[in-house]
Amino acid sequence: MRTGLVEQDVRDDFDRARRRANWAKMAGWLLGRPASRNRLAVLGEVTSAPGAGGPGRRLEYERVGRPGPTSEAVVPISQIVGTLEPTKCFDRQFRPTSDRVRARFQRIATEVRSGRGMDPVELYRCSGSYYVLDGHHRIAVARALGQRSVSALVTEVRLNNPAPACPAPETTRKAVRLATAADG
Repeated sequence: MRTGLVEQDVRDDFDRARRRANWAKMAGWLLGRPASRNRLAVLGEVTSAPGAGGPGRRLEYERVGRPGPTSEAVVPISQIVGTLEPTKCFDRQFRPTSDRVRARFQRIATEVRSGRGMDPVELYRCSGSYYVLDGHHRIAVARALGQRSVSALVTEVRLNNPAPACPAPETTRKAVRLATAADG
């Protein structure tokens, strides 16, 4: 809702986003989901792959093409799925999880609500998904204000040692049944 008072509106924007992050955390807890499920994904992070060396191992990535951002584009926020470095300030929907980001969030929201807009964010694109290099707060504000896309400087990257695709559960069950049938 808008009051017409920019300062009050941006405080409300932050409070609403923060409440939604808390509700998502509580819903996850009530449904028995691990807290890590609501954490912002990290580019190259491997949680459970054969031979990955245990949870938390990170794969290396490299830029594709020339150094620096390769293109400017309008990117749908729904395709921005993670970050380059782990952060505890935002959940997987870029909602603030701490009051530490309030001042910066509100400053950016004030600029947007006053019509000044915001600078492009910097993203890495890997396998069709986008990861934030710079602009976590801007994406959080854009989401909180209901924007569907952001202007971004995009750099293509690829993983050097991608984890093998995990087979679908049904495929695994079929393989177990086939192996059991062959033994018996």
